[in-house]
Amino acid sequence: MHNRWSSVANKEPASNSESPISEARLKPRQADPFRLVRRTSRAAELSLEDFTRYFPYSPTALAIKECARLSVVRRYQCPGPVLDVGCGDGLFARMAFEGAEVWGIDIDAKEGRWASASQAYTQVILGDVTRASLPEAFFATCVANCSLEHVPRIDLALKNILSALRPGGFAYLFVPSAEWASHLTSSRVLAGLGAPSLALHIQRSIDQLFRHHHLYDAQGWARVVKESGLELVALEPVLSTGTTVAFEAFLLPSLAGLLNKHLTTRWTNFPRIRQAFARPVYQMVKAIMDHSDAAPTAEFFIAARRPEV
Repeated sequence: MHNRWSSVANKEPASNSESPISEARLKPRQADPFRLVRRTSRAAELSLEDFTRYFPYSPTALAIKECARLSVVRRYQCPGPVLDVGCGDGLFARMAFEGAEVWGIDIDAKEGRWASASQAYTQVILGDVTRASLPEAFFATCVANCSLEHVPRIDLALKNILSALRPGGFAYLFVPSAEWASHLTSSRVLAGLGAPSLALHIQRSIDQLFRHHHLYDAQGWARVVKESGLELVALEPVLSTGTTVAFEAFLLPSLAGLLNKHLTTRWTNFPRIRQAFARPVYQMVKAIMDHSDAAPTAEFFIAARRPEV
């Protein structure tokens, strides 16, 4: 490639529980335009409005997780330009960063085409985040929505993100907890019946299915971030056990969406028909979540910053 970055989209920017490691409640310095600011309002973990927008275009299991992550990222300011790592089809960015200039990067060319078609991005970069040529010191914010755990050389990915951030710019990372799969209903039932080895087998099989190369506890993730040169600002457990239980309840039917994606490049074929079922499915999901543990056990939300100097 002769260009500094390759792109399949180029349009004008759009108009404008306690954490184990956390400094997010510190008062921000007013002179810092890229400070970490937690928004004051805290929406429900899964809102009907978000689910109604997400469900027509994605399997139920995926919609549950993505909508829960939306409720987290909206607590924080994400000034543009924003880099969306592992951007996928662009639906998350379109809902999370409305009004901001957003760039997406994805290694999957099919996903890149959907991202381009979504018109959520100013630029879509097709490439490996560990070695893609990103504009130096350009982005005010980077968001990696459960994408970095799939990258074998996560150290190189984080170093590339670091160099692409402006001094003082923030990286917001969703990453899985090492123990998230132990909260699956099937795993807990088997462990309770005296079959811990079978329960562990299920956990490992699920992680292999989703190609999780990196699974750490809070301290492990903190170490990974610090070793990249990023300054760790906050690390917060997010996404309840309830989201894991609901995710598993809808996982098997959602695998049909995965098959459909391999065959047609899209999760669903008839979004307008699915739209009619969004509310009743949401009510079923909420019923499962409301009867499950609300403790945040599934993932961590990490806020890290490129040092000013």
